[in-house]
Amino acid sequence: MTTIEEPVPLPPITPGVARALSPLVRRIACEDETGEPGLNTYLIGIDEIVIIDPGPGDARHLDVLCGCGGDRIKWIVLTDTDSAYSGAAQELRERTGADLVAPAGFDGADDVLGDGYKIDATEFRITAVAIDDGADGRFSFVLEQERTLLSGDHVCENDKVKEAVAEKVKSYRIKSIAPGHGQLIENAGKYLA
Repeated sequence: MTTIEEPVPLPPITPGVARALSPLVRRIACEDETGEPGLNTYLIGIDEIVIIDPGPGDARHLDVLCGCGGDRIKWIVLTDTDSAYSGAAQELRERTGADLVAPAGFDGADDVLGDGYKIDATEFRITAVAIDDGADGRFSFVLEQERTLLSGDHVCENDKVKEAVAEKVKSYRIKSIAPGHGQLIENAGKYLA
């Protein structure tokens, strides 16, 4: 008799608690106004860390980020310039000395983020992918070594990745999607088709 194994449910997202999603990716969810998981902040790397979307200016969330990354945080990047994603960027930069890489016109940035911008760290490379033309400050990032798309809240519509973004990331053969809210999507294929 053949048995069908049920998929193992993912552990719930707990705000303020770091969870390793892969060898290079950790997720820390902000806490929303109701105490539930809000925006996902991602820490990429071990020896050198990129923070993607530091979140709103919440002191507790910043303390957790600094506690997990400390002086290994070398870069801060944004999927969106809205304060829900970027409100903590300046304070995190001040606390860690990290370079803030943001779209043109973002106050206090050390470098300008654009389509194809690359960060080469000792263990990994991430590449920025503009959602449209990048002028609106919306980006996603590809973690090349793990073929992961760190999408923010921008690339999915009707449960599919926007066609223009899917085309831009096609050559990376994306395996997983780390969204701005919610769980890691392990099987990215159906979202990229």
